[in-house]
Amino acid sequence: MPPRSSKRLADSMMQLRIKQITDEGLDTGSGAVAIADVKPGLTFNAFIEGLGDYLIITVHAGWGNIRQGVALTETPCHYGGIRKWYLCPSCRRRCGVLYVGPRIACRSCHDLVYASQYEAPRERMRRQLKKIRKAIGAGMEIEGPFNPPLQGMSAKRHRALVEKYLTLRAAYWHECEQARRWRGGAPKTTDWKLGVRVPSLRLNKVLK
Repeated sequence: MPPRSSKRLADSMMQLRIKQITDEGLDTGSGAVAIADVKPGLTFNAFIEGLGDYLIITVHAGWGNIRQGVALTETPCHYGGIRKWYLCPSCRRRCGVLYVGPRIACRSCHDLVYASQYEAPRERMRRQLKKIRKAIGAGMEIEGPFNPPLQGMSAKRHRALVEKYLTLRAAYWHECEQARRWRGGAPKTTDWKLGVRVPSLRLNKVLK
């Protein structure tokens, strides 16, 4: 993988998911959907006009207004029904998420990578924990209390998410107790230089 600084993270881009369109019925209607959280309780929106087999997406952003037509396609589901997809305006590939910048396109066309590709296990776990807490409407404190099920969420779904959270949190605390590994092995005394700080825990292990 390229160095982290060489590519932009998908997580930092404004995103429009096809599920947002279908859940709101905007493939055949019109309305606004959130594509970024500005701050708690305030979102940045894209305006959608659904015309059945394609959408017109309008975004009023700091770099100027964007108005982009995006075709839709669909595939059959294994247990009946259909699933909607975007056709990327740039490459025409099928995708479930479009990323909004000075242009609207898929992740490949924007040359984006996921933050999880560079995360250590504990950072990945922490992000997943926060994602579950957000899904159940709880605060972002890892040890914080759980809220009752959100409106529209079944008690069974809420219980399953809480159980998943508790299992993942136990694994996260266990991972936090583990010493971080040195990339390429522990340093040797011949490599130490005057004025360079050596972590005391590793130093003590080496000197034993």
